[in-house]
Amino acid sequence: MLTRRIIPCLDVRDGQVVKGVRFRDHLVMGEIVDLALRYRD
Repeated sequence: MLTRRIIPCLDVRDGQVVKGVRFRDHLVMGEIVDLALRYRD
């Protein structure tokens, strides 16, 4: 049986993780390393 997997993706712009809607109006969400560690845990 196939297992469903969730693959996290961090959108990065100018060294910061950003959140955008349809590639517009980016908001800075934080540092790359800090957010990557959250996904790992």
